[in-house]
Amino acid sequence: MFRSRVSAWLVVMCLFGMQPARAEPVQENKEGSDVFLGQVKPVLYVADVEKSQAFYAEVLGFEFMAWAGEAGDPYYAEMRAGPLRFGLHEPRKPAERSRVGKQRLYFRVSDARAHRERVIARGGEAGEIEETDWMTMFSVVDRDGHEITFAETDPKRHKIDPW
Repeated sequence: MFRSRVSAWLVVMCLFGMQPARAEPVQENKEGSDVFLGQVKPVLYVADVEKSQAFYAEVLGFEFMAWAGEAGDPYYAEMRAGPLRFGLHEPRKPAERSRVGKQRLYFRVSDARAHRERVIARGGEAGEIEETDWMTMFSVVDRDGHEITFAETDPKRHKIDPW
């Protein structure tokens, strides 16, 4: 349990450009800064992309952008959360099926309590509000087992700003 939470937190830190504390100095990228463009595309593997797209749009409030796939048979939904885009991807290969439901993503919101009420009003099963030194948050588990956490950070209440 602890190892999976630490691993998930490290993934979130990388997604949002945070660096874990290091004892040794960070080496500069010798290839130059023109290699990485500062964008990350999180993709969640889901068992049924159409059902997952509806849940993420209608219940969680994300904006649906586009489908990918053959006419009438989509396998990918492009979603947006403010400036962040992410994908919902139905496995196309047998090896990808084991990846369904294994991620935890954090989305920063302006008011966690208000968003929790919106999710509940739309039929979602939202977890309880949690207060930590870092954030006020709640989580929703999607139909595939991904934990989607909505969090706010207020410098007056939280000691650390993880964003």
